[in-house]
Amino acid sequence: MNKHALSSLFFILFALVSGSQALAQGGSTNNVEFFATVNGAPLTNGLLELNVKAAMAQGQKDSPELQRALKDELINRELLTQEAIKRGLDKDIDFRDQIAQLKQTLMIQAFLENHFQKNPISDAQLREEFDRQKKLIGEGASASQYRLSQIIVTTETDALDLIRRIQKGELFGKLAQEYSIDQASKANGGQIGWVLPGQVVPQVANVIVNMNKGAVTNAPIQTQGGWVIVKVDDKRPFKLPTFDEAKPQLRQAIVQQYLAETVKKLRESAKIIQ
Repeated sequence: MNKHALSSLFFILFALVSGSQALAQGGSTNNVEFFATVNGAPLTNGLLELNVKAAMAQGQKDSPELQRALKDELINRELLTQEAIKRGLDKDIDFRDQIAQLKQTLMIQAFLENHFQKNPISDAQLREEFDRQKKLIGEGASASQYRLSQIIVTTETDALDLIRRIQKGELFGKLAQEYSIDQASKANGGQIGWVLPGQVVPQVANVIVNMNKGAVTNAPIQTQGGWVIVKVDDKRPFKLPTFDEAKPQLRQAIVQQYLAETVKKLRESAKIIQ
């Protein structure tokens, strides 16, 4: 499984914080090879190699030009880091917790890479996932994709009141930010992006397929998560991608399924006190 650029950035950040800073503060440089020093702080070849691997994972080819560009970028980052420290900004950052979170991310990535190196995802698995998703989202020429916004509240009374306010001209997005209990979407005015009916709960799917662009539900929809008010921001025909086009997303879906199953098993046997 290829390393993601974000995870590579975590490597870089960790190295910048715990590596170059420690060396700059008097740590030993014995047996450490570096490609440059910036105001006495060495930048290691290992740090450069991490960046080269991240660039190659994104499709770039290793070359002298790439190496030069990355060296310049790392020197610039070190200069900015040193300037931030000089201004005392490092005192405002909780390095312990942030580094702990970066470590968790790196270890999870290592866990997944180890599993899928030993158990490569086959074309048969990808095809099975493709067929599963086709069945889930439906595939006909008339399939439509919807760009939705939502407000979720805990009671039908609150939902009915908000619908009346929207009908009187109050902005949907503003009310979502003020009243929605859905933390994932409220900051964006309730927007959840483009979805297919099969990707939302059936109660909502049954309603949106009969709505036009710009319409807001005139009655709240009861779901397990609360009472939902939906707005169809846009609507477009949906063309199912081919198997080859969908392979990267199918691979990621299989990885996420494995991760979810593993977490479920671990939680069942773990001693968790909250």
